[in-house]
Amino acid sequence: MQRLFAPAVLSAFTYSTLSAASTVSYCPTTNVCYQVGVPEASASSGSGDIYLQLQAPTSYTWVALGTGSQMSGANIFVMYADGTGNVTVSPRKGTGHTEPKHQTTTSLQVLAGSGVIDNGQTMVANVKCANCESWDGGSLTLTSSSANFIAAWKKGSAVNSKSLEASISMHDNHDQFTFDLTKATLADDTNPFVEASSGGSGESNTTTPNGSSGSGSGSGSSSGSTTPAWVREIPTIESAHGILMSIVMVVLYPLGSILMPLFGSWVLHAVWQIGSFLAMWAAFALGVILAQRTGYNFTENHTILGTVVVALFGVQPIGGYLHHLYYVKNQRRGLVSYGHIWYGRILIVLGIINGGLGLKLAGAAQSLVIAYAVVAAVIFVAYMGAAVLGEVKRNRRAGPGRARKSSA
Repeated sequence: MQRLFAPAVLSAFTYSTLSAASTVSYCPTTNVCYQVGVPEASASSGSGDIYLQLQAPTSYTWVALGTGSQMSGANIFVMYADGTGNVTVSPRKGTGHTEPKHQTTTSLQVLAGSGVIDNGQTMVANVKCANCESWDGGSLTLTSSSANFIAAWKKGSAVNSKSLEASISMHDNHDQFTFDLTKATLADDTNPFVEASSGGSGESNTTTPNGSSGSGSGSGSSSGSTTPAWVREIPTIESAHGILMSIVMVVLYPLGSILMPLFGSWVLHAVWQIGSFLAMWAAFALGVILAQRTGYNFTENHTILGTVVVALFGVQPIGGYLHHLYYVKNQRRGLVSYGHIWYGRILIVLGIINGGLGLKLAGAAQSLVIAYAVVAAVIFVAYMGAAVLGEVKRNRRAGPGRARKSSA
């Protein structure tokens, strides 16, 4: 197998004919693949060595594989080019949707077959982990038929660093999946990836307990993993939540506020805002589901602020009703009226800001962030203009009455 990344079916077939050792593998996107093997001795004792392989084109800045069901608390292994034809493998701890930081508790050894190969087109890291069955934040059952793993990757220029603490930019995409480790049994506690490769062998140039660099060649396949339905649904839920909540906060609520000063119809204003209110709660429900499935919950600014804003919006209809009763009785605004108006304005602004935090959390493309900011700015300017125009119209209507009252 001269090329590292053949199509999935061909790769799996080729791999099975090359090695008696059994590993499981998964390619979440084109040419980015991961493999795992568990020696029989480790499976029997529930602890000990396991073998991991990460592979990707050199057009990627970095790729990562992690044990766990979500980024927060995961045991993550990040691979990037070191600038000398080798790769660096940095063990890191996931702390939520922020850059994972290097940690020294995971015992990694970079093995033969690692490095930049295929005429500089491919990065490969063959790694042995001596204590990956347990870490600060979780555990991995080495005989599990549905062991949780996560992956992430970033395209772009090479990191070119031997430092295990090198800074990495936010991922382009990520995935959550499971491996059936009962199908990943290795007869011997030896590097299975060099044995399965038709490329060269040789020892890695550095082996340390906490990750390092290596050189050589390797190979991979794409079989033995399953992605649960609840994981596959995450991108759809994420898009639905983001689109619906953005429409509510950036378009519906501001336009609903404009209707009152422009047309003077409290019925039109009330019906519009009630519809916006119900749409907000639908978007929030999607956000709760998304937070539960990704594990963000109350660990991110976006989820915290979003929950607070939605909860505060929950009492806004009451303020609107009290304002209406006061105005009908007194034919003028009172303290409850101004409280309702400015309370809503503040929440709309906070909701728009939180939408930007949501785009950042989702790793949205810069073009989408710019488009969101432009639409929000246009709507905000229109809203402020309508508010000023409404005040002018209201004062004009009230002017003659005030004059007659003064003369009387």
